[in-house]
Amino acid sequence: MIKYLKNNQGMSLIEVVAALLIIGIVLISFFGLLIQSNKTTHKSNDIMDATYAAQVKMEEIYNASGGAVSYKELAGGYTLDEENPGTTLSSLPTNQVYKYVPHEEDRFTYYLTLETFPADNTYKNAVYVHLEVVENSTNSKATMENVYILGRAK
Repeated sequence: MIKYLKNNQGMSLIEVVAALLIIGIVLISFFGLLIQSNKTTHKSNDIMDATYAAQVKMEEIYNASGGAVSYKELAGGYTLDEENPGTTLSSLPTNQVYKYVPHEEDRFTYYLTLETFPADNTYKNAVYVHLEVVENSTNSKATMENVYILGRAK
């Protein structure tokens, strides 16, 4: 080993090529990691944007529920999908499902489903709200659900 350290001839061409090959392999794998990290960051941003849009829309529905006397008043701007009746999305004992036509706004599509409770139920003045928001360019989704009491402002 000491003999090679005192050698003034330098490195051979094969040693230089081998070192460059090893460095190239390490850099290529590192760049692959950076590219995947960039894709994950963009996907996370799209999901975060969809979640924010869903939160804003749910707050609008919550604000509307205070003065509402019927589920119909919660779905302002949405059209009931009469051709494709919805199936229940809730584990609660709901009575009727109202699925609405997807509503596009900016770069998001909103899928709203409302479910009412039987009149003899404890929750007769409540509406189960299920909102799914899809970011149109990447199909990133956010889902929010809640139960709102109608006419709570009275």
